[in-house]
Amino acid sequence: MDKLLILEAFQAAHDKYFRIFLEHYPLIPKDEPFADFGPPELCDLAIEVHSCAIALGPKARERLCYLGLDLLYPFDNPVDLYNWRVRVKKESIDHTSYASIAIRIDSELKRMRRVFSLEADAAYQAVPTDEFLVSKARYRLVTASEEGKNKDSQSTPVASSPTMHIDTVNIQYAADSQAVSMLEKLEKETTIGANFSNIIATLRTLFVG
Repeated sequence: MDKLLILEAFQAAHDKYFRIFLEHYPLIPKDEPFADFGPPELCDLAIEVHSCAIALGPKARERLCYLGLDLLYPFDNPVDLYNWRVRVKKESIDHTSYASIAIRIDSELKRMRRVFSLEADAAYQAVPTDEFLVSKARYRLVTASEEGKNKDSQSTPVASSPTMHIDTVNIQYAADSQAVSMLEKLEKETTIGANFSNIIATLRTLFVG
C-alpha cells in the first residue's frame, strides 16, 4: 500500500481519536453507561493508529514513539483503557500534556507527507530518530531512587517544578501546558494554528470560552 495512503488513514484515525479522547476525557464528568470505561471506539482507533505506524516502517514508528505515540495511545482494549482512566483521575493528569504530544505527532505526519511526496522515502529512513523532534523524555519522572541519588550528590537543595504523571511518566508544568491553554483561548474565527493542525482546531472547538 502506498505510504501516502497509509498516512491519510493514520491522520484520519488520529484526528477522530483525539476528538473523542477529549470529549470523554476522564476528568470531564459524563453520565453515560460506559463512563467508567470510556467509548469502546477509542480502542479501535488506537489499533488503527498502531497498525498504520507499523505499516509506515521502523523509522516512522521509532520517530513517532520518540514523540510519545505510545503515551497518547497507551491502550487497545477495554481493560487497559479502564486502568488508564483510573490513573488519570487518581493523579489529576491535565489534558494539555496529551495535546502537546498530539500536536507534535501532527507535525511529523505533515513532514512525512512532504518527504514521501518528494519520493524521498530512502532519505527519510536515514534520518536520525531524534532529528527535528522533541523527545517524550521531557515528560519522564525521576524515580524516587534517582531523586535520592541526586540529593546525596548535591550539597545545596534545588527547588523542583511541580509534576504531572502520565502513565509511568510525568510532565513538568511549563511552556507546553501554557502553549496549549493559549491555543484553546484563541477566538475560533482566527486562523492562527488551526489551519496547520486539526488537533489545534479540536482544542479550540471544545475548550473555547
